Amino acid sequence: MDDRAWMYTGWKCGGQLSGEWIDKTEAFLDGAFAKLKGGNTTWCPCNKCANTHRQTREIMTNHLCNYGFTRNYTRWTYHGEDNRMRDEVVRQRIEEHDADAGVADMLDDFHEAHFDEGRREEEEPEATAKAYYDMLAAAQQPLHGHTKVSQFDAIGRLMAVKSQFTLSRDAFDVMLQVIGSMLPEGHILPKSMYEALKLLRALKMPYEQIHACPKGCILFRKEHNEAKYCPKCESSRFVEVDSGDGQKRQLAVPVKVLRYLPPIPRIQRLFMTEESAKQMTWHKMGTRYNPDKLVHPSDAQSWTHFDGIHHHKALEARNVRVALATDGFNPYGMSAAPYTCWPMFVIPPNLPPGVIFQRQNIFLSLIIPGHLGNNMSVYVDPLIDDLLGAWDDGVWTYDRATKTNFRMYVWYHYSLHDLPAYGIFCGWCVHGKFPCPVCKAALMFIWLRKGGKYSSFDKHRQFLPLDHPFRRDKKNFTKGVEVKDHPPQMMTGANIRAQLDGLVINAEGGGLWDMVSNMLGRRSRACGGSPIWLTFFFHITLI
Repeated sequence: MDDRAWMYTGWKCGGQLSGEWIDKTEAFLDGAFAKLKGGNTTWCPCNKCANTHRQTREIMTNHLCNYGFTRNYTRWTYHGEDNRMRDEVVRQRIEEHDADAGVADMLDDFHEAHFDEGRREEEEPEATAKAYYDMLAAAQQPLHGHTKVSQFDAIGRLMAVKSQFTLSRDAFDVMLQVIGSMLPEGHILPKSMYEALKLLRALKMPYEQIHACPKGCILFRKEHNEAKYCPKCESSRFVEVDSGDGQKRQLAVPVKVLRYLPPIPRIQRLFMTEESAKQMTWHKMGTRYNPDKLVHPSDAQSWTHFDGIHHHKALEARNVRVALATDGFNPYGMSAAPYTCWPMFVIPPNLPPGVIFQRQNIFLSLIIPGHLGNNMSVYVDPLIDDLLGAWDDGVWTYDRATKTNFRMYVWYHYSLHDLPAYGIFCGWCVHGKFPCPVCKAALMFIWLRKGGKYSSFDKHRQFLPLDHPFRRDKKNFTKGVEVKDHPPQMMTGANIRAQLDGLVINAEGGGLWDMVSNMLGRRSRACGGSPIWLTFFFHITLI
């Protein structure tokens, strides 16, 4: 591919065209229309159509002269070049509800997977990816003989309408029947929501409802899967009602339910499209235009610290680090009932800076009912089980960009939360004299006699350079005080783990020691659970 800067430098608003632009645009049009296999229209690359509408050569020429080429279209993938691995991109017509259904992108993914014109040898996709592509292939047939709208398009658009207007299942079934009665004979529109969901089954992501102890002691899973009462506090797993004879009986309704959406399959889905698969290696392959600035988490000390310890895992750019983010909120509004729940999100920071925090790349993983209290380790147990499995054994994943299968390793690397949530998440007291997660016990305070609390005002001067004039300022800070102390040394994850391992657990429970013991998983092991992830990941992270 030659340098195509002429596409943008040779065209100026108002119809000012350079001779080079005119000659090379004419050559582009000749090549684009010469490769058509039928018809006289192809995708228009002007800045208005942006390869979403087909036009004749005459209209396309006018559009290009009036609007110029669409941005960043230097590889002509819609006009014969083999980066998309097909002669022609078959974009289905999805109009009003395209943003909700997202069908067009999935159909492009299907074509990329099956219309391979490249010269690279392609491996057979692993089972999950193969089921995804097979489902798309089965849904490509037209809805009936007089339309270009596919069965998959129609289902996606109708499901978007159902979601937008919160239609019931019965209402959706009736709508399908009415629309089906107006279509030509032999149409393949599903007759019910059940049939529609069967066609979309490969798109579904796994989802679990896990019963929890009402007091947060354990989750009723693994060896406690059949238990009806908590083995620690003996609370009932299910709602109890009076049976009429002075005894209580259990209903089939659980008292507390943890909702878990496994993040590993969702991360695998990122590798099923060529664009996002390439983005997942940006942290290592991406271009830094300001190499002297911190523009991505991979430029930070914690990232390079991990790479220095685990060379074999850091060597593969497709291995995924994740950040966990959580906070409590009231889904019913601040003025509603006093209720709180804690969603936990999984974010893969491998992606480019402008993509990491886009909504589609932030995966909701846990919805924890009620306040966490000291039981964070209990609720995150299913998530950490998956992360530990992905760290130890990896997950077989299909990479659309290289058309190969690889073993993807995933591990926890960051957490994002406010300071109170930090105390719950990491088991560190953030009140009294230990609120700073970096300085911890080394932070100095003064006691406010009239305020009845500690204050760290003026103690920030110890972080300034030793020759800074503020250190010697005895007038504008605490009177008569000159600061000569060095800043506290930052503790590593291994240091913090050693401190936590040295704590003596309070057998009676309560207080900070109870929180820390639960975070370390010791109370969880007593009830048959697994030790929490902090004891494993602390030694490879910087905190």
